[in-house]
Amino acid sequence: MKLPNTQSSLLSNFQTQQEKRQEQIEKLSTGLKINKASDDPAGLQIANRLTSSINESDIRARNARDEQGQLNIEAGQYASITDNLVRARELTILAGNPIYDKQAIQSELDQLTEEINVVAQEVLGQDNFMSGLDASDPNASLTAIDDAGASISDSAGTNGAQYNALDSRINNYQVSSINNSAARSRIQDTDYAQSSADLLKTELQLKIAVILKKDEEERKGLLFNQFI
Repeated sequence: MKLPNTQSSLLSNFQTQQEKRQEQIEKLSTGLKINKASDDPAGLQIANRLTSSINESDIRARNARDEQGQLNIEAGQYASITDNLVRARELTILAGNPIYDKQAIQSELDQLTEEINVVAQEVLGQDNFMSGLDASDPNASLTAIDDAGASISDSAGTNGAQYNALDSRINNYQVSSINNSAARSRIQDTDYAQSSADLLKTELQLKIAVILKKDEEERKGLLFNQFI
């Protein structure tokens, strides 16, 4: 009598269930359903491309924020010039009043002009942005101050527009990064509920495989003893 050779298939099934169990445990422990290329070659390629896009968006957003930082510095410089121009205008108007010391006013106007020109050179790259103000000629000084103020207002407005444009770009980069991250997550992240259910199913199948393997070994042993 020839014994049916089922032990090999039972052993193969047992090993298959063990390997499946290890893969499912790995997915749960790493949080990734793609842990190596063989898990999902096409999915891994897509996930890698999405990762590259995410990194690019994040870098571009960071660069834009750095640009905004520089624009903030420039905005502060424009504000400093504006404050000094406001003070210079006040002094120029006061210079028209004979009760005020024109020499003291002129000294402060000279100091303000120097400060304005230093900052203007830094932010505008322009030397001698404003010529010396003369306390003895209020009308000419007021005209110079107002012209300088208009120029600074234009530059500050451009600065603000650039800052807002960067805000829009940063928002677009962030939206792109979020969307690509969500897409990558759907491809490579573990579905814990599904994976946990799969693991329970595999462990049950593994237990059954162990029982069947043991029963087959015992049955084969009994049948073999009958022929001794």
